[in-house]
Amino acid sequence: MIDLQDLPVLRGTYALHLSVSHAQPINVGRLGQCHLPAGDYFYVGSACGAGGLQARVGRHVRGDGNRHWHIDYLRAVAEVRDVLYTVTDRALECEWGQTLAQLPHAFIPIPHFGSSDCRSGCAAHLVAFPRYVRPASAKEVLSAVSARPVVQLRCH
Repeated sequence: MIDLQDLPVLRGTYALHLSVSHAQPINVGRLGQCHLPAGDYFYVGSACGAGGLQARVGRHVRGDGNRHWHIDYLRAVAEVRDVLYTVTDRALECEWGQTLAQLPHAFIPIPHFGSSDCRSGCAAHLVAFPRYVRPASAKEVLSAVSARPVVQLRCH
């Protein structure tokens, strides 16, 4: 399991690599009832509040707290496999989501998931893949678009 102390208490952008073992319906707050296919997912977000990446990503990895964000509903049925992150004061979640959505076999499983407050026209901040995608591949493309190093932490 990931040691949450390895995450910095600084602002940054992150991508959770999640796995959903079987297709299922999921209720996602105001988005309502959605269909969640089996496969691998990347959820992208920014940590700009108190505690930075350690607080935000830690909450998502633990899967605790009240359901506030769309990811909280997904975490109830998905397993976190990896965390990719970079320390930055600039929110890169839109660039990261758009970049991941351009990878082969990528698709948007739930429109507007994680992007209800997005001002960049993102279809969603959740990108799915019907079969296993290597986190190292995602790390490589995200490092290129970020122009800064991306760190990968394995959860299992």
